[in-house]
Amino acid sequence: MDVEQWRWAGQERFAGFCLTFVQNREPAAVAASLGADSLTLMTLAEAEQAHPISGPGALIRLGAFGNWVFCFEDRAPIANRTSAITRLSEGTRMLQVVKSGDGMVIVRDIVGGRTMEMFEPGGAVYVDGPLRPRIAALLPANSRIVAALAVVGDEVGAGLDRATLDGLLATALSRHNEPAGRR
Repeated sequence: MDVEQWRWAGQERFAGFCLTFVQNREPAAVAASLGADSLTLMTLAEAEQAHPISGPGALIRLGAFGNWVFCFEDRAPIANRTSAITRLSEGTRMLQVVKSGDGMVIVRDIVGGRTMEMFEPGGAVYVDGPLRPRIAALLPANSRIVAALAVVGDEVGAGLDRATLDGLLATALSRHNEPAGRR
């Protein structure tokens, strides 16, 4: 497990984001589940120019690792909303790490709409499972977000460094008005 590739997530520039991994889906299907109907290959700089942060919507950046699709949202995320989680996990497994602007970290493992595990690393446990002790083993030597991402990344066989996230990825803007209820 490579903790170093996730160090970017602990930097102040990345105050909040949602990183979702969905198994056995195509990027277009994940985007459609989040209310985006077209994907364009763009770098992050191109995406930010085409969809300024001052405008409405969730900027969705997608890529794939083996049979997993990742969806990265760092402004107005919607993949962490209850109805989106239900759609994304329907008939498959979804792993998600959310870092809120205040530093709270939530890890979710959802299979077919059913919460298998949900907790705050080093904090509250809502539904316990096998990821929590793996993450706990990396604390306090690593921040909660870095530990969570390292373990979830290991689980799906993915490593996301900033060069990948800043580079060319399938990109869409969703203006879908997702209900705010959380799981």
